[in-house]
Amino acid sequence: MKIATLGPEGTFSHEAVIKYDKKAKIIFADTIRDVFEAVAEDKANLAIVPIENSIAGTVGQTLDYLMGFMLKIKAEEILPISHNLVGFGKLGDIKILYLHPQTYEQCELFIKKNMQKAEIIQTSSNGKSAEIIAKSKDKTKASIIPKIAIDIYKLKILKKDVQDNRFNITRFFVIGKGDNKKTDNDRTSIAIYPQIDRPGLLYNILGQFAKRKINLTKIESRPSKGKLGDYIFYIDFEGHKSEKNVAEALKKIEETAFLTVLGSYPRKY
Repeated sequence: MKIATLGPEGTFSHEAVIKYDKKAKIIFADTIRDVFEAVAEDKANLAIVPIENSIAGTVGQTLDYLMGFMLKIKAEEILPISHNLVGFGKLGDIKILYLHPQTYEQCELFIKKNMQKAEIIQTSSNGKSAEIIAKSKDKTKASIIPKIAIDIYKLKILKKDVQDNRFNITRFFVIGKGDNKKTDNDRTSIAIYPQIDRPGLLYNILGQFAKRKINLTKIESRPSKGKLGDYIFYIDFEGHKSEKNVAEALKKIEETAFLTVLGSYPRKY
């Protein structure tokens, strides 16, 4: 099994792949788009990408590429997040912090309290942050990275668990081709693009689920990348697309909106 994910080695995505399949051959990609392309071009059987963090929110690129590549969500994986400050000096020595943007969001209070004057340099991944520090060995430089990166790059821990919230969890999607069979413990993700804008539109869409006692677990909007004010609504709900009440709701919604089923897959929470 070949699984593509965000690299280099040492990212939370890397951890998620190991949790999902310890025996998988991992293909590391530079960007989330590259991860999707690996599956679309049959260079990998599956891909694992972050979709949302309980603190920092949704990863917009993942939603955009789910629509752009028209691949299917095959599973979800839940990963508790632990951030660790690493470097070769001491806390007081740090003048530059190399951080992935989501890492900064999840550790902002710690950084402002302990390293307020440190320059923040954004990196493409936590693995890249670790790689930079490992090569530099400069006592004034540091990063905040996952445990897996510490082991791979042999870095010194200056402080463990520096995330601002101990209930920090990231949800990942396992992406592939084809649909899953019903398991009786499923979640379905859809994207809805209304054909016209009118009063009560969203109320009527959500009402199709309420009438059929379908429990929504997430709803949010993203710009359609068309004209200003155009949005795509992303909805997660309990149930498989093949279930009668779900199929009825989706059919009704399709009367007034363009609807894409991103996948029905086993629930992890």
